Amino acid sequence: MAFFRKRINDNPAVSKSPAHRETGEEDVLPSGSMLQGSSPLVSVVIPVYNAMPFLTELLNSLEAQDLEPEEFEVIAVDDGSTDFGGEILDVYAKRNSNFIALHQENSGWPGKPRNVGIENARGEYVFFIDSDDRLGPQALRRMTSFALEHDVDVLVPKMVGLDGRRVQAKLFEKTILDVDYDFILRTLSPQKMIRRRLLNSHGIRFVEEKVRLEDGIAMVEAYSAAQRISILGDYNYYEIRLRSDGQNISTQQIDPAGYVGSLTKIAETIATYTGPDLEVARKRIAGLFVRKGLRFYDGQRFLRYTAEQRAAWVSSHKSFLETFHLDNSAALFKPQEAKLVDAILAGDLEYLEQLAQNKMEAEKAPAVVSVENTAERICLVVDFPVSGPSPIGIHIRDRDTETVARGELAVDESGSRLTASFPRAAVLESISRLGNIFIEYQGVPAKRIRMGKSVASQEFSGLLVYATANGYMSIDARQAK
Repeated sequence: MAFFRKRINDNPAVSKSPAHRETGEEDVLPSGSMLQGSSPLVSVVIPVYNAMPFLTELLNSLEAQDLEPEEFEVIAVDDGSTDFGGEILDVYAKRNSNFIALHQENSGWPGKPRNVGIENARGEYVFFIDSDDRLGPQALRRMTSFALEHDVDVLVPKMVGLDGRRVQAKLFEKTILDVDYDFILRTLSPQKMIRRRLLNSHGIRFVEEKVRLEDGIAMVEAYSAAQRISILGDYNYYEIRLRSDGQNISTQQIDPAGYVGSLTKIAETIATYTGPDLEVARKRIAGLFVRKGLRFYDGQRFLRYTAEQRAAWVSSHKSFLETFHLDNSAALFKPQEAKLVDAILAGDLEYLEQLAQNKMEAEKAPAVVSVENTAERICLVVDFPVSGPSPIGIHIRDRDTETVARGELAVDESGSRLTASFPRAAVLESISRLGNIFIEYQGVPAKRIRMGKSVASQEFSGLLVYATANGYMSIDARQAK
């Protein structure tokens, strides 16, 4: 199978894979290769650094694509890997005429290898993917077909999580041909397919320094330049992984000043795109701050920081809020968000710490302190956080059928303890095998009840109340009479 090489702008720090032939100064186009005809539909750009063994999963998923090889190219840029990832890329480049392996000295961040990929791309579109993720086998065919049919500039494929990675599932609930600018700002990650002409004509490139949100800076520039942005929600296109070794960039320590500096660049792009309507610009930037700023004050996360780190976050965020005139908190933020914003603007670390502590307390799961399992009913006494939402109901939900048995609930005068009662007959009618117990709240998701450490399992006539391996209270009705 033919293979080839590409030059990277005469950069002496970049070497070519030994799998690539060299003949003078021009790119080698082997006879009969895909490069002698029309350009590919899409160039898949992968920054690679120490991604083994996940890298092979990604490359295998690219080999398995049902799009014809001449319709796409894979440009993998090895950023000085030390785990044999570079050698693996060469193996795949040798056996696939549309795979290109490029090698460079370690730059320390994904920005430069992505830019190298753009400079060497030939496709109508450029699709940025990470080296520890993988694609569904129909991904490239379906994405390019949709993009070409509908003249899309930026295409956002549905993502699903691997190994516990969380994704914004609501973002991908359905296919949207024309995505609203405010809606697309909810996703700043780089896993997008973007028209190459748009990247080049607007000079859109990734920041190459070691700063956070470098991908978000480039994505918002692309959103602001695009005529049509679409979301494809009809297929599991992109599987994104949570690495157990903690090597996802998103899990590494963040410098407050650098992070907020990147956030400032994103906000400036949003303001420029929005134009003279300052009120709309402020609302958009306020939304950005809620998603990318206030999350650092989220209970346990904020309290894990040292006092010095907390002060650094508050100082950087205060500067951001003042720069973009986000001091009218009541008009721009929800009430709980406004409390945080006002405290940041006031530099009130003590109050921010108290809010974080309150949030941690409110998020604690309710816990059973007493169980009575009899011939007539199951009775529970449950403690719940006084600073959290007030319970409005309780039910047992069948794990298989989702049917529920509802109980009677009463909250005592302390506001932190409730009693609940479930008729045995109603439980057996609704729960065929196993059931989980939930407390319901107004406006927030129901919470499972934990089994207190001092509370023992109870069985009556085959109906068992017990604690799961994770400490939650459950019902086992399989032996009930």
